[in-house]
Formats: sequence, structure tokens, C-alpha cells
Amino acid sequence: MASSSTIRYFLNQGPSLWLLVLVWTVIFSLTESAITIQLKGEAGGNVTFKCPVDNKRTVSWFYFQRGDVFLNGYHASRTIPNPILENTRLEPNSTHVHMFRLNISDSGMYRCIIQYNDIITEDKIQLTVTAPYSKPTATKSCDDVRCLVTCASYGGYPGTKVEWIIPGSRNTNSPPWKVENNTQVSHQSTMLVDSSSTVNFNCSNGELKNLSCSVGNVTSDLFSVCNPEVKPNSYTPLKIAAPCAVLLLIVIAVVLCCWHKKGQTGKDCRENGNKEELKYLKELCKKEGEKEDPVDDFNAP
Repeated sequence: MASSSTIRYFLNQGPSLWLLVLVWTVIFSLTESAITIQLKGEAGGNVTFKCPVDNKRTVSWFYFQRGDVFLNGYHASRTIPNPILENTRLEPNSTHVHMFRLNISDSGMYRCIIQYNDIITEDKIQLTVTAPYSKPTATKSCDDVRCLVTCASYGGYPGTKVEWIIPGSRNTNSPPWKVENNTQVSHQSTMLVDSSSTVNFNCSNGELKNLSCSVGNVTSDLFSVCNPEVKPNSYTPLKIAAPCAVLLLIVIAVVLCCWHKKGQTGKDCRENGNKEELKYLKELCKKEGEKEDPVDDFNAP
């Protein structure tokens, strides 16, 4: 479009020249599209800006800009400097611009400005860059009366709150759980967001099953809370020592019995001792899993 100083010059030259300026200004005026093209991409990925072009016309130059900042393009009669954005590449003899290794900061409005022989056109493309969240993980901290469960997901965009999926929660006026917090933390360098939430479950009504949490379109594994934990059998030194003590007392009793049997040798005593005590001793040792048979040892010469 003509500058204000140029217009003032032609005004001073008379009506005929002023009319010529008006015609020239109208011919080369900027034609802007009323429709904004929407383009989506993911962080780390690639997109292609396909700027609309009239193939029936001859393109004098093509500028791809963000605001008033030139990013890439070409000119039919002169050399265009290297693109400001190193992650862009212009497709030869085309108005298609490829953008690589997308960042969240690449989101925004871009301008496709094309000059033909008789007109300049502009189209706008809105780029929206997102990032998928990681699969949420649920960690539990429980006691006899409550369970605190924290659901966390990392590295997504835009900021999204954690949603809790609790079967039957909509059918009660006073659900046995309460959301303690729901926060999103953004990383300054990448703009990526970590999302987390903590829920307090009341265990007075027993176990709650098939629970999960989600961030965006990513859902955690199912989990349960307030479930009674089955403790495995534990073997303490006292439990191990008690049967051994009983075994030792029985052996001592049998030996003393044999010593007090008059007219019997030690061998006769071993052969004719208290059979009921020996039988009980054998059964007890069998239960305790002893490898050697104490009865056979006792009967050995």
C-alpha cells in the first residue's frame, strides 16, 4: 500500500494523478481471509503449514510470519535470508512450511502472506501444540480408619486436573471419600505440566474396589482401598524354642524313669521304657519336620 508521504505528493499534482493513486492502492490492497485454519501437533512431533495459494496466478513472493516476524518464505526476484526458525523448512516451489521438533512455545497464530501480480492475500493458521500425560500411578497410605491415595501423572499439556473414577459415588449424598487437593505444576523451561491429586477414603464402611484415576484420556490401573491385609505366618524364636523345650523335658523324664527301674540294664530300659511317651515323642518330632527319627536314635545301642 502507498505511504502517506507518497499520497500527499500525488495530491499536489492534481486530480488525475490522485485518481491513479487510488486505483493503484485498491489493486495492491491486502485481501485477508475471514477463516482461521486450525492446526494441531504434539510436543516433539512435526506439522506442515499448508498455506492456501491460487495456482492460476503467478506468485511474486511468499512470506511465512508469526505476527510481524518473518520466519520463512521466498521471493521471485531476490534472495531471502535464512529462516529465523531453524526447525522450519520451506517445500521448494510451494507455500508449504514444515515445522519439526515442536515445543509447547510454538503454539500461536501464524500468517501466510502471498503477493501475486495484482493482489496480496493473507491467511491465518492457528497452531495448537499439546503433550500427552504419562499413565497415572496411584500410591496408598492406609491405617485402620482411613486411606490416603495420591494419583500422579507427568509431562502433559495443557494443564489438566486429575479425575477420580469411583463406582457408585454418584448414587450417594455423602460419599465415604474427600478430595484433599488437585494441583498442576508447570515446568518453566518446557512448559510441560505435572498433575496430581490426593483423596482421603473413610474405611468405616469396608473395602472399596475397582477404583481408578485419569488425566486427560489416560487412565490408571484399577486398585482397591480399605482392604484387610492378610499377614503371613511369622516364626519367632519363642515359637521355635517352645516345642524344643517340651521335647527336652520328655527325654529327661524318660531317662530318669529308666534310671529308677530296678533290675534293668540301660539297654533293657531303652527297650522297655514308657512306650506311650516314646510314641508321643515320635509324633511330635514328625510334626516339627525333624530329618532324623529321635525314637530310632534313642533305641540305638
